[in-house]
Amino acid sequence: MAEHSFFTAYFTSILSYLLQKAGESIDAGKAVQMALVHDMEETFSGDILGPFKHYSPELSRAIRKVNEETILEVFEGLPADLRDYYILLWKEEGSGESLEAEIVKVADKLSLLAKCLEEMNAGNGCMGKVYEESRKKLEEYEAPWWQKIKSQILA
Repeated sequence: MAEHSFFTAYFTSILSYLLQKAGESIDAGKAVQMALVHDMEETFSGDILGPFKHYSPELSRAIRKVNEETILEVFEGLPADLRDYYILLWKEEGSGESLEAEIVKVADKLSLLAKCLEEMNAGNGCMGKVYEESRKKLEEYEAPWWQKIKSQILA
């Protein structure tokens, strides 16, 4: 989880920089912080693979509900205001309703692409399908902000 969160934050930073350069107003610091906490619930659940997690809307909602309960324990022991801030960032990313949250979701997919390439270069050919499917989703993603920088990222 730590490696994935780092690369998601790294890609979030890159996307934020390119968007700011393209004239978009974005809180890059908030986006990077959001990326760092976006999968913190996995300290309890472990990594639940996407095909299982998104098997049905009902299953996705059930997993999210459990995660909303366990996320409180993840940040237990932090000062209350910091705990509440991290939980707020985590929930915002989960909702995908802010520009920063959308950027983290794309960065999350870019992190997956990078991991797939690493695995394929190490001889794990079965990651090729995951790479192609994930890249296709990014190519088809139509958010206006993504259209401004997509060619720089997926070159």
